[in-house]
Amino acid sequence: MKTPVCAQDVKNGQLCPSCSQKLQTGKISQLDFEVAQILYKINEKHNISNASFTKALDLGRVVLILTEGEVGLLIGKDGKVVGELSAALGKKVRIAQAQSDKKKTVADLIAPARLLGINKVFCQGKEYTKVRIAKKDFAKVPIDLQTLERVLPQLLEEEAKIVFE
Repeated sequence: MKTPVCAQDVKNGQLCPSCSQKLQTGKISQLDFEVAQILYKINEKHNISNASFTKALDLGRVVLILTEGEVGLLIGKDGKVVGELSAALGKKVRIAQAQSDKKKTVADLIAPARLLGINKVFCQGKEYTKVRIAKKDFAKVPIDLQTLERVLPQLLEEEAKIVFE
């Protein structure tokens, strides 16, 4: 299984100097380490060794887990893997595919609400990304608006604004 933390660290429950450096510089978080440990335990029951875990983001009531691989592996048959993750973390878990197609990643995050589009906006010498969500789907967005506004710049790696149209 691919995680942002060394497999040896996950087994030992302690970070090596290299991973400790990643933690200090912010490349990984304590939550990333916890999720990697939980996934390692889940892998003993359910074969998810082909799964890929990239990053975990705490969104308040929800933990977002980003994967580069197949989302279905981390969801598991009948949602068993994501259910165990949720129980271990004590929060609802959402799985999203982290890839170069940022539109797909944001769509996974806000589902079942519909993403109308993502646009680059140039205004007064500044550049930002506008995330357009269907106005009638406002109530369907699974994450509160303040948290979504906080996490989108991390996901998109640039300034972002949300617009309901």
